[in-house]
Amino acid sequence: MTSAQAPLTRSRARALHAARHALRVPPVPRDFRADIEGMRAVAVLGVMLWHAGVTLLPGGFTGVDVFFVVSGFLMTSLLLEEGRSRGRIDLARFYARRARRLLPAALAALAGTALMTVLFLPRARWSEVGGDLVASATYVVNWRMAWRSVDYLDLERAPSPLQHYWSLSVEEQFYLVWPVILLGILVYAAGRARVFGALTWTITLALFGGSLALSWWWTLQEPAAYFVTPTRVHELMLGAIVALGARAWPRLPRWVAAAVGWVGLALIVLSLLVITRETPFPGLWALLPTGGTALVLLAGPAAGRGGPVLLLRWAPLQWVGRLSYSLYLWHWPFVAVAAELAHVGRGGPSSLPVGWGLVALLLSVVPAWLSFVLVEDPVRRHGRVLAARLTPGQATWRTLRLGLNCTLAGAVLGVAVMVAAPPSATESTAAWRTPEVVDEMRSPVGADTLAVGVDEPAPATAPGELPTLATSAGSGVSDALGEPPAVVEVPQEVGELAVPLEQVADDIPALEPQDCFVSLSGTRVGVCEGGDPDGATTVALIGDSHASMWMTALDAIGRDRGWKVVAMTKSSCPPARDLTIERTGQASDYRQCSTWQDNLDEALREQDPDVVLLSSASYGATGAEKVAAGLGRRVDMLTEEGMRAALVRDVPRAPFDVPACLLENRQDVPRCAFDRQEGLDTSGTGHELLAEQRPELPVLDFTTAVCPGRTCSPIVGEVVVWRDSNHLSATYVRSLRDVVEEQVAPVVLADQVGETARAGVELGTGR
Repeated sequence: MTSAQAPLTRSRARALHAARHALRVPPVPRDFRADIEGMRAVAVLGVMLWHAGVTLLPGGFTGVDVFFVVSGFLMTSLLLEEGRSRGRIDLARFYARRARRLLPAALAALAGTALMTVLFLPRARWSEVGGDLVASATYVVNWRMAWRSVDYLDLERAPSPLQHYWSLSVEEQFYLVWPVILLGILVYAAGRARVFGALTWTITLALFGGSLALSWWWTLQEPAAYFVTPTRVHELMLGAIVALGARAWPRLPRWVAAAVGWVGLALIVLSLLVITRETPFPGLWALLPTGGTALVLLAGPAAGRGGPVLLLRWAPLQWVGRLSYSLYLWHWPFVAVAAELAHVGRGGPSSLPVGWGLVALLLSVVPAWLSFVLVEDPVRRHGRVLAARLTPGQATWRTLRLGLNCTLAGAVLGVAVMVAAPPSATESTAAWRTPEVVDEMRSPVGADTLAVGVDEPAPATAPGELPTLATSAGSGVSDALGEPPAVVEVPQEVGELAVPLEQVADDIPALEPQDCFVSLSGTRVGVCEGGDPDGATTVALIGDSHASMWMTALDAIGRDRGWKVVAMTKSSCPPARDLTIERTGQASDYRQCSTWQDNLDEALREQDPDVVLLSSASYGATGAEKVAAGLGRRVDMLTEEGMRAALVRDVPRAPFDVPACLLENRQDVPRCAFDRQEGLDTSGTGHELLAEQRPELPVLDFTTAVCPGRTCSPIVGEVVVWRDSNHLSATYVRSLRDVVEEQVAPVVLADQVGETARAGVELGTGR
């Protein structure tokens, strides 16, 4: 005898009556709602077209917010209905239904994504995608994406083909917590209607208001706010508020309900048109699509045929809405693969051409439809078969086991992709290997193989000039931008390397203490320490990651010459003053950078360095004039404080990820070479302008030691020069030690003697 067939005892009848009285909600209508199906279609089409690069819908990503409100409404309605009809909330049954609805289809998409990764993405990305597979299968990928969004090492990496799973993770985390909260309220109320009502509304409104406030604040502070669950809870809670008010909405006059519904649909469409990448989102702007969705939901059947359902019941929208979950799962991996095949960011276009994007969307419809027909719908129908054949407990247990198996299978799939990926060193291992590779294992390598005349004396200089050495490796902006003095032949094959090609991406500078490099979200000024800690002369390096990469060479120079070396650097933030950085694709201005720049003033005064080296990367969205002016203000501040400033000219920027290109073209390395002048044109925003405006400012230029010819070779002296598209590998920087010393030493010596360094000073002295 099943629990449903058990006799209704007096105590059970009393408990059931108390629960129904406490909930005070009408039965959830079992009728199909065409307006919800139509809204799903609008939401998924907005997301898909935005991902394809259709500029007419700059806010297409807000379709995800529509899904959140609909999910909050439906889940809360089902939970309240179960409590009303059964007198309790069966958590196991609820989780089993969610698992059957979501996990098999999600696993099919994960398997398809894994297959496309192996077939189309470079092997260097397999490990990253494998980790994303594991995180997606276990529904924590949104936190992985949030962490990655503030990791400077990942700024230039291609988007993950599983990035869209972040929203599914948010929903699954909501599904785990919200039923427990409602069950706790129901148990505590114990049939007391006012207690249940007061607690439910209080907690729901508190979660809504608290999450909205946090979303507003966090969005202005941190890019990661887009992905994390606390900033999205208010969207799900808005759907819950509509469900809790289900007794009131049907009482609306039909014309009022219809008007409310049309206003809601207009707000959804408006959000697709007016919200852009630059809009601080989610934040308060999320109320536009979510508020519109809530209005359509509450209007519902009360609006009748004159409501939004008049448009939303259109047959093509209903078909898309029915497939919306599968379409969402499958479309983005195809777009990501299209971006890879179009070489977006790797020598091809800077963004995915719309034509490529639309073709990717059309192709994704096929597996999405097959997944719906062969997986999603059959599994759902099989659930009804099990419910009819088995006891509720048995059916629930089988479904939970199915969900667990899907989760484990997805995680195993991710591990398999990671195992198949080429081996990669950890950051600490790569940093530890760098000096050994250069100094012991394979020396000379890298720039050491170039004919750099470091033992020649400095040429004589006129009074008031700063001494620099004109060598075959290059010495100044004029030399770097002029006729290349040397040519390095680009090897035909990768061959044997000092650092294995698969580990180059991890060949980063060793910065100590840990976390001294400040990430995107940080505003404090970290101080990385190197050189001789007891040195009488202090050399400071300030700027972004393009400044910190020189720490590998300066640390060795400082230890040999008795200089204390410190680095104060922050991700994607030039060492300017009073400069607002505009970051392409970000929701708002980079406020953390402005705050860090302000804090840098006091940090410099505390460290009181003798010489300060400034460097920064490309900030094209901000503009050369603004960046040069901000850097000039920093130079003025340093001069006023009695510190000697010098600019480290940024090195040429590759139009693609160099190690990834080499992995694809091991037998054809010239395909990964690029034009020197084009690389310079896209690097070091404002550097040339600053040098023109401040002719007295020393400029240290290592361009021709990085790219000796008109064409930049990705490999020099058995070392891969770039570890991505724009950062030099730590091993190559370490091999530049003598070249860097050749240009830095005169600046330090000029400061030490308090006058122009004299000709004949030999840079090797003092080693």
